[in-house]
Amino acid sequence: MTVSADTSTPRIALVAGALDSAADAASLGRALATAFAQRGWDVALQRSAGAPRAAGDALVAEVAARGRRAAVLDADLALEADAGALVAACGTALGRPTCVVFVSACAGTDDAQTVDAASLAGALARNVTAPLALARALADATPDAARDDETLRACVIHVLDQALFHPAPARLSHALMQAALNRATAALALALAPKVRVAALVRGHAPHADDIAAAACYLASAPGVTGATLTVDGGEHLVPPAAGPNE
Repeated sequence: MTVSADTSTPRIALVAGALDSAADAASLGRALATAFAQRGWDVALQRSAGAPRAAGDALVAEVAARGRRAAVLDADLALEADAGALVAACGTALGRPTCVVFVSACAGTDDAQTVDAASLAGALARNVTAPLALARALADATPDAARDDETLRACVIHVLDQALFHPAPARLSHALMQAALNRATAALALALAPKVRVAALVRGHAPHADDIAAAACYLASAPGVTGATLTVDGGEHLVPPAAGPNE
């Protein structure tokens, strides 16, 4: 775990799933960390075993340069226990998080001919079980006083992708889990209210990371928004996908 220098107590955001070797995920992780820091948040970043250590250390330095604290927390999101322990780990490193941002990811490819119990189970663990465990842990960590005191309440943000809107036959397990997590967003919003708000954010195939990060910061600070899905893709979801094996 890497932590930057301490400063005054701020709001704390925990970002999971956006610090790995994929270029788009790494770009989004940086955009989320710096956007929250610029708005006065400290940031904890989950890092999977295969993610480069240098990228996390560089983000800690970038957040520190903006006057905020940062921590990198190692966890495997495919393991429910690891995901569920992240909120407590963030509490130890920085303090109780009041926002958890979960970035879904496509762990592999399968289609109607190759999908099986193993591929479904892997996609379920990474993109549904993990965010459910995180939301449950955040609700448990949020004090009961938050029911009456809005300033103590927390927020969960699920970052989804265009597989939610368009057929993705070559990524069948992933597309199914996008739909499941979107449905879970509304269900969790009802189940965890009023202590925790839950919202979803859908990005496009080629998202502008800064736009996604700005939208996440908006949702984190919008007490009147819960159970909603915000799409930030430049209208991509309005256009029928081009014919091809991935659409």
